[in-house]
Amino acid sequence: MRIIGFSQVSNLIYEVIMINIFSQIFLFLDKLSVNRFRLVDGAWNIILALIPLAIILYLKKYWRETKFNQFYQKIIALILGFIWLLFIPNAAYLIVDVRHLVDYCPINSPDRVCPENAWMILFFFTYAIVGWAIFYYSIRLMRDFLAVIFNKLIAKIFVACLIPTMSLGILLGLLNRWNSWDFFIFPRSLVNDIIIYFTLRDYFIDWLIFTVFFYILYLAGNLLFRKDFYGLFKNR
Repeated sequence: MRIIGFSQVSNLIYEVIMINIFSQIFLFLDKLSVNRFRLVDGAWNIILALIPLAIILYLKKYWRETKFNQFYQKIIALILGFIWLLFIPNAAYLIVDVRHLVDYCPINSPDRVCPENAWMILFFFTYAIVGWAIFYYSIRLMRDFLAVIFNKLIAKIFVACLIPTMSLGILLGLLNRWNSWDFFIFPRSLVNDIIIYFTLRDYFIDWLIFTVFFYILYLAGNLLFRKDFYGLFKNR
């Protein structure tokens, strides 16, 4: 019969304590919310939004090191590019989370403003600005990357086609509650929901307006975001 040593018992007790502490911290954080918007969800959305930015930064590095000379390197680049396409709607999804401002004050509040919750306006505005920045830089870096590999015309055509597709992805997450990885799990159901946006009037109008405004946000990003800040990512 094996006898458990004191050090093993101590390690076991330590692990149990740490698991309990982290579980309590998670339960506490899980309860934190701003107008019923859980901060844990907000943090998770930011992580998902950063995935396409991380992918394009890695792709640029991979290109500098390999130039995609080998066939398998081209396959890896295509796979990463496809994953980038699946996750790019998450970058802009942060912007639509401003919807949580609805009903942030009682209906009878003068001018729909109340002193106890006025700070929420800046909270969700800042959160949306973070999403705008990640959305812009993720696309801008991919555009510049494609311009180097192919040419500037193809890069511009890519962006022109990407934004309507991305708008559709955002709406699929917002209205139909799809996630990026559901493409691999429920492809048929996902396609059925995509068809709705081109067969039902209200859904089509939503998609059209989203597309127009995301074009505006992207073009505004070219004007408003500082070039020296963009350079921090461009040269990586």
